[in-house]
Order: sequence, then structure tokens, then C-alpha cells
Amino acid sequence: MNLQVEIVYFTDPYCSWCWATEPMLYRIRETFRDQIRIRYVMGGLVRDMAEFYDALNNIRTPAQVAPHWRMVSERSGQPIDERLWLELDDPHFSTWPACIAIRAAFLQGETVGERLLRRFRRAALTERRNISRRDVQEMLAREVEGLDLERWRADLENGRAEKAFQEDLEECYRYGVTGFPTLLFRYGGRVAIPGAQRPVLVVGHRSYATYREILRRLAPALQEHPPRDLLTLLTAYGPLTTRELAEIHGQDRETMRMEMERLEREGKVRRIPVPGGEFWQFAGPSAASGLARGSGLPTN
Repeated sequence: MNLQVEIVYFTDPYCSWCWATEPMLYRIRETFRDQIRIRYVMGGLVRDMAEFYDALNNIRTPAQVAPHWRMVSERSGQPIDERLWLELDDPHFSTWPACIAIRAAFLQGETVGERLLRRFRRAALTERRNISRRDVQEMLAREVEGLDLERWRADLENGRAEKAFQEDLEECYRYGVTGFPTLLFRYGGRVAIPGAQRPVLVVGHRSYATYREILRRLAPALQEHPPRDLLTLLTAYGPLTTRELAEIHGQDRETMRMEMERLEREGKVRRIPVPGGEFWQFAGPSAASGLARGSGLPTN
């Protein structure tokens, strides 16, 4: 490990702009590899929908979230199925149960936690699944490679996961974080660099160029790696959207889609259609566990 920068990522599995930020985070991972670490903090976007109000977007009810999700999909290029919000009938809907379930996975390590977070995001944003329900959480958790289900269930029951989530909320409060995504960039290298000791807090969805500029400012010695080939990326990260693959390789979506369709015709990848786009899955021997493979940092 040659850690130079830690990114503290304040997020929520239901946050559409966090989903829109996934392409940039994958590009950061692929470019800087083990020189950066992303640490996740669950923010608890909605405690109780009956008391919720998003003043920026004038959202009070689940039905009002649907057009916002559609707008985010159109602007970001990430596939989103906003119909989830038209199907929710719980007036006290909360994202907290999903955050707690994810925190229970993180108690087993960063890699497992990232895998469950990614699976939850996909399920909520593209499959219209209510990841706040325990039965849905159970089904998705069974897909996650490396997750100890018995321990995960125990930590949900014994309060350890909820305690970890409360600690996340306290960290949000300390930094004044009230919206997502919010990323805190901190220099973590061993060599002192003038000015690098001051963390940089970035609120809201931003381009890769913005994140790269901050990383280069904090750690000028960061080495940038070229992206690996598409099949290697799908093997390492599991299913990725066209937008994510395009961002990693610095291409536009249509160019990337044509390349993936060529690989599909050759039998090397499988398309997973979803409203607003598609995922691509490696068609080789490791494809069976591809749904649950996480987004951990590459090691080569």
C-alpha cells in the first residue's frame, strides 16, 4: 500500500446523485489504484418520509422524488428506474434501515461492505427494489461474495450495526454534512507537503476533472495509471454501466456502447438491460459471482 490520499465519502444508498458519481469514483480507483483509499460514511438521507423536506428540490413525498431521479439519470447518463418511488406506500419510509444493513457488512471489512453497498445501490436505483425491507436485504446479502450471513444478521440484531451507523451520523454532524454526495479529501502520505494538511470538502456531484485537480493539489507525487482493458475491468469490478466504462476510459457513451456491443457479438460480455441503459457483465467463468463482486481497489 502506497497511500497518499484518503477520501471520506458521505453517502446514502438511495441517493441518486451518489449513483451519478459512481463513474467518477471508478475512474479515481482505476487511475490512482492503491495510492488512494475511499472510506464510506452512511448519511441517512431520510429518517422519516413523513417529516422529510428537501428545500433545494422542493421534495416532500415519495412521488415527488420520481421526476428528480429521472432528471438525474438524463443529466448524468447513469440508468435509473424512478418508478420505485411511485410504488412505495409507507408514509414513514426511511433510508436508515438500508444504511444500518450496509454498516453491518462494513463491520466485516471494507471490501465486503463496498460489495453490499454497490449491490444495494443497483437494486434500488435500477431494479425498483425497496432495500429498506429486511426480506429484500436478505436476498441481496446472499449474493455478496465473502459476506458472513450469520455474522451480518447477528450484528443487525445485537445493535453493533446500529451503533456504527450512529457513529457515522455523528461524523456527518462534525463536518456539517447535510447533503450527498459529499467527499472529504485528506492527505495521508508520509512526506510532509506544505498546504496538504488542510482537508478539502467537496459538496455535491462533480466531474472527474474536479476530483483529479483536488487529488493532484493534495498529493502532487500521485502516479496515474492507464485504465485496464474492458474485460479485465468487468472481472475486477463486476457488472458496470456503459456510463461507468466510458468514464473510466475517457470516452463518450455511444462510442463505448458500440465497443461493448462488439464484445457482446463475440460472446465475451453479456448485456443486462435496465431502464435508461444497461450493465455489462463479463461472460467468462467468473460471471456467476459477478453480480456480487464489489468495487474494491485493483491491485495490479
